[in-house]
Amino acid sequence: MSNSDFIPGSDAEFNIWQECLVDNAEQNKTIWGISVDGLAKVKTFQTDWVSAFSKASNKQNRTAADVTAKDDARYEYEKAIRPFVAQWLSNNDKVTDSDRTRMGLTVKTGTRTPTPAPATSPVGTIDFSVRQQHTLRYYDEASAHSNAKPAGVHGCEIYMKVDGEAPKDASELSYVATCTASPYTVKFDGAKAGKTIYYWLRWVNTRGECGPWSITMSAMVVG
Repeated sequence: MSNSDFIPGSDAEFNIWQECLVDNAEQNKTIWGISVDGLAKVKTFQTDWVSAFSKASNKQNRTAADVTAKDDARYEYEKAIRPFVAQWLSNNDKVTDSDRTRMGLTVKTGTRTPTPAPATSPVGTIDFSVRQQHTLRYYDEASAHSNAKPAGVHGCEIYMKVDGEAPKDASELSYVATCTASPYTVKFDGAKAGKTIYYWLRWVNTRGECGPWSITMSAMVVG
């Protein structure tokens, strides 16, 4: 494996390497803040690869079509792995160099200045004009309505409370999502129609450190 490309050349080495990579990502997805959807996409391609590789490895019974299917599966899998590694493993401050070494990834030289915890909070609006749907648009309180996130911020954590009195403590809230680009749409079922939904937002940086909470936002779910 060369320094310029972390993916092994042979299929056998690649198979061992990808299993280690995905297993580590699965085990540490919460600590590293890995997107559930992003990991699920990679695992879908992994399933295709493992099946195709298993068939093509049986030299006694494999066909030319099996080998072609294996090559195609690896090509598509690598296309999914590269952006996943770039976003969630290579450039993620929560992943240590020892973690990268364990996964067979390139370790960058030099030092980086630690990303500070967010000092400001998001300010948002809620569009509830569509039935059973809220669209949250947010920006930084110090950015004069710019959609740009503060430096070092990974995304905006969204929490909510359904109906009742406005929340007074974070313990009353349920996690919704970490959105990396405004806006974010929350969809409801018919049982929520007519109820008031309260939202609290906060920034989270690339190291998983959170900033202060926003003011409470609320809107009714239109039935």
